Amino acid sequence: MNSENAERRTSNAAGRRLLVATSNAAKMRELVALFADLPLTLVSLADLPSPVPPPDETGATCEVNARLKASAYALASGLPCLAEDSGFEVEALGGRPGVHSARVPGDSDAARMAWVYGELDALGSRRSRAAFVSVMAVARPDGEVVHVSEGRVVGDVAPEPRGSHGFGYDPMLLHPSTGRTFAELTQDEKAEVSHRGLAAQATHAWLANHLDSLMPADA
Repeated sequence: MNSENAERRTSNAAGRRLLVATSNAAKMRELVALFADLPLTLVSLADLPSPVPPPDETGATCEVNARLKASAYALASGLPCLAEDSGFEVEALGGRPGVHSARVPGDSDAARMAWVYGELDALGSRRSRAAFVSVMAVARPDGEVVHVSEGRVVGDVAPEPRGSHGFGYDPMLLHPSTGRTFAELTQDEKAEVSHRGLAAQATHAWLANHLDSLMPADA
């Protein structure tokens, strides 16, 4: 987000704050850019005055977990909350890691990608269709979830990780029309075609029409 956009968001925010249920700096940067033109200020979990315990993500789907997080963090913070849950679904692995994508063995993105490649290698081939899925949920300060949107992009698993942009499993999935991985796309390209970009576009449209009821100015 350039300095002009940052100034416009600050001057038009009028006290409106939307909590984003993440401490992931890379994800936060993407979302700040995607919602830059709305008259609100995005704050992350790291911006809260005191830590909020994470809810148990017990859902079997990304939607259930997104709803759980939006509601729990809204109630705990007293702020409207946007929560996202995403997954990497590999067809040859029966849809794994899916909703458990952030919890596969490994303490880094590289290690988690290596685990997925290891599972494919055990089957004898890295060739597989796969999908990125993102679900975003918005909750009022009282915890009521009032909006849900989903974005899904299907492509092929890259033979090996490529690209240095993005995060998570971005280097593993080839974008269908460009032949590049999502880690090789620019930020503007990702905003248009990625799973998170598609979910954010729908959420952006909803927020633009419901800001006054979700978070009155100077509230």
